[in-house]
Amino acid sequence: MIASQYMRRMSVALAFACAGGCHLLPELPDPLNFPAARAKNLEQLHDSRGGYRYHGILLGDLGYLVETLSGRDRESYMSSDSIANPAQETMENLVELLDMSGGSAETANLQIEWCARLAHRDPSELVRERAALALGGLGRWAGLRELRPPLDPLGLATPEQVAVALEMLLRSLRLASEGQGEAGGVAAACAAAAELPLGVDGAWRLLSITGELMGLATGPEDRAALEQLRGILGRLLIEGAIYASLSDESDRVRAAGLRSMIGIIGPRGLTGFLSQPLPGWSETIVLGIVDLVREFGLPGEGISPEAQSRCLQSLLGWAVGHPSARVRVRSMLALQRVVPDGPRSLREEEWHDWKQGADEAASGSS
Repeated sequence: MIASQYMRRMSVALAFACAGGCHLLPELPDPLNFPAARAKNLEQLHDSRGGYRYHGILLGDLGYLVETLSGRDRESYMSSDSIANPAQETMENLVELLDMSGGSAETANLQIEWCARLAHRDPSELVRERAALALGGLGRWAGLRELRPPLDPLGLATPEQVAVALEMLLRSLRLASEGQGEAGGVAAACAAAAELPLGVDGAWRLLSITGELMGLATGPEDRAALEQLRGILGRLLIEGAIYASLSDESDRVRAAGLRSMIGIIGPRGLTGFLSQPLPGWSETIVLGIVDLVREFGLPGEGISPEAQSRCLQSLLGWAVGHPSARVRVRSMLALQRVVPDGPRSLREEEWHDWKQGADEAASGSS
């Protein structure tokens, strides 16, 4: 669906450009690859509250290039089309955006912006899951090794406070460009913005405009201050979006958020889930946990022996007693990694016997 729309839009955009002289088009790379084109499509697909729009203008790379070269927004010379399946279009644009790597900071920041926003509130469960899964790798790229506790929603900066911070940034950049600003004015405005208690929406609003702000900076110190602010906002977005995923109504999204969290902070993040498992967890959540144990191991460093023992007991309990065969098998696979002296087996009775022996040995030594 999206490919046909792209081809149609590219033809219209190319005709528009050639009407003003085809010399406007430079030597084009093959293939074209513009992350900002995907980001602009994602804007077209969502309203200000994060819901879907069913009318918009979706462009491919060539259409986006023509739009950029012409200096005119697509709405000024194109009419909106009906979008029959915005969830599918969103997924396709997100996947294509995430496929664009190469270490570019501009690309990574666009990925952070959109993964955080989509994981936070996209209407599609599958889109939220895909975005949440990407947050772990983006967090490592951004230098995250810890996740700070989530902020109190009642204490988050209001949209008005975010607007004031943005106004201060713009004013400091304008004064600096006119030679009237105080030394360090831009850095001070960046520091004030970074100190705001920002949620996903506020951090996204500021981060999404930092590219334009960088273009207004006139000196290396100002650009460095804006780059530092961009890094802070990106990390805030990742943290906030991961916590939003962990409390999502969908088990798939919660499992994806947990995977991203463990990808950043390591297996110690599993301690609470394994040492005190809650009754009623769905198969999806338990499978997510045991697969992470198989991949990362049990919590170890900085965890008390008692907590480590409870974690192992939970895993053993799932392996021999969970009603789901899938959970039992994958728990035994995880046990094969973390219990090297245990049975190298997928037979529940063998793990049951090993567990009994381990319990008797523990009780005899206590």
